[in-house]
Amino acid sequence: MLRPLDFYRRTTVAIASAALVVGTACKNEDTKPPAVDPTETVFTDFANRVDKYMQLRKSIVDTVGDLDPTKSQAEITVRSTTLANGLIAARAQAKPGDIFTPEFSALIATLIKEEYKRRSISVQETRGDQQDELPDFKPTVNQMYPTTYPLATFPATLLPLLPSLPEQLEYRVVQHYLVLRDVEANVILDFIPNAVPM
Repeated sequence: MLRPLDFYRRTTVAIASAALVVGTACKNEDTKPPAVDPTETVFTDFANRVDKYMQLRKSIVDTVGDLDPTKSQAEITVRSTTLANGLIAARAQAKPGDIFTPEFSALIATLIKEEYKRRSISVQETRGDQQDELPDFKPTVNQMYPTTYPLATFPATLLPLLPSLPEQLEYRVVQHYLVLRDVEANVILDFIPNAVPM
């Protein structure tokens, strides 16, 4: 039979042990890292890759000079060509997927296809006519965007799905490709095949 003092001591130890277990569980619960949004991770990686390109671009612009809209069209064209040549030389080893990674490409292609499915029947029926207006060439990395093709208007419904870009860059659609283009240099930086439904 336990004496009152022994009972008190054992009860106190049991309560303290239980409190320690509960406290540890709560602490583990509190220190558990929050769930990571895979879309945010992919978009953050894309933003970092764009930033890296923009740093490279800045180093070349520092040599070529900033765009001056007051210059003649001939001077603006010469600057654009010089900038393009500098970018292409600096990115001589660039390849598809350097900026549009496979993870980013898969995510964007899915988002675009889902957006197309949400379109009304009447809009979907005219898609063939809209495709006929798109430039018809196969893009490659470091290619100058052919001036023989128009810069088709980018679909307004797709833009909110895509990460924002610095003003020097833009998205373009070339047949079923999503293209990333340097506006001033007119150079294709990367592309996603089969991103846009035919």
